[in-house]
Amino acid sequence: MSNKKLRNGIRIIHLIAAATLGMYFYSPIAGNETLRLIIQFVTLPSIVLTGTALWQQAHLNKLLNRSARKSTPNSARPMPTE
Repeated sequence: MSNKKLRNGIRIIHLIAAATLGMYFYSPIAGNETLRLIIQFVTLPSIVLTGTALWQQAHLNKLLNRSARKSTPNSARPMPTE
């Protein structure tokens, strides 16, 4: 997946979560206990995570690429012979 597609997907999730939060504040069903729990445990954490991912995408890509390089064996290095 390219960075542009990934960023657009994260942005869509972020906007949907923000719209859900706005619906909670401005709707007459804001007193519903189930909706409050969904907002508290699903929507707010997703807004924080997607916002951070959008803000720090370059830094996160560097970290993920570095860890992926460390976990794969280096085939360019010759094996020591005994």
